[in-house]
Amino acid sequence: MTTPLPDASGAAPLVTVLLATWNGMTWLPQQLDSILEQRGVTVQVVALDDESTDGTREWLLARAAEDARITVLPGMGRSGGSAPNFYRLIRLVVPTLEGYLAFSDQDDVWHQGKLEKHVGLLRSRELDAVSSSVTAFTESGRTTLIKKDYPQREFDYLTESPGPGSTFVLSPRLAALVASELADETSPASRAEFHDSLIYAIARGRGWPWHIDGEPSLDYRQHDANVMGSNVGAASALSRLKLIREHWHRNEAILHARVALRLAEGDRHSALQSMLALFESRGIRARFALARRAGSMRRRPRDQWIIGVLILIGIW
Repeated sequence: MTTPLPDASGAAPLVTVLLATWNGMTWLPQQLDSILEQRGVTVQVVALDDESTDGTREWLLARAAEDARITVLPGMGRSGGSAPNFYRLIRLVVPTLEGYLAFSDQDDVWHQGKLEKHVGLLRSRELDAVSSSVTAFTESGRTTLIKKDYPQREFDYLTESPGPGSTFVLSPRLAALVASELADETSPASRAEFHDSLIYAIARGRGWPWHIDGEPSLDYRQHDANVMGSNVGAASALSRLKLIREHWHRNEAILHARVALRLAEGDRHSALQSMLALFESRGIRARFALARRAGSMRRRPRDQWIIGVLILIGIW
């Protein structure tokens, strides 16, 4: 276990956890308890409910009245999804952020040493972000390791996330950079459909170091609402194939490349320009050129082969 050093004041490191909720009462109490029970750090939770109809907001307000570590922001109307709700949280909270930033779904269970270890890695290795593998579990009790720590590739950040956003811990400067992109109306960042993939693209586009920890940091609940989350099972495969055929993944990769280009410098900028040109072209020569780069677009060897084939046959 990596133990973070105390701050100059002798206090434990402060981590602000952004909690975006919507109709989460079934699993939220267990999730929130696992966050507040984190050791080795000082935790504060800032929640923004997305107009729940199951009593989630009322329950959060009651917990906040009992625990000063919890802040519930005023309702802002429906955002339209999890990512837009997180984007609102980031824009509201980060300008006055002290310490590190983390994100929480409303249905996972965090391992007790999650934040202590990840803050320790941020400090000891001078990183800007840490994410991790997770243990997916179902209500029937079946568990599956979802390995995310395959070696990072030159352009993996354009096509995949380094783990669920609920595993992320960000440095203050990366949190500020993300907030700046989301607040900039000239940036396409706020159109990204998943906050975790967007944040990864911002960090890697700027060239800041990101570590993917192989040890699971939380139990990742699997149910109908997040069937694509762990990329496990027939339902997930069918959902992803449908999106691939509709070119959703390619369009998200184009958006990530455009955001990253705003932040990249030197050789990284030139390489990104070349990748974006290939993404945006549908010609046969561009297809073969992009397929040859499949090994740089995904971390897992099996996924490199799959995306290469999908590009060649014109589905991706």
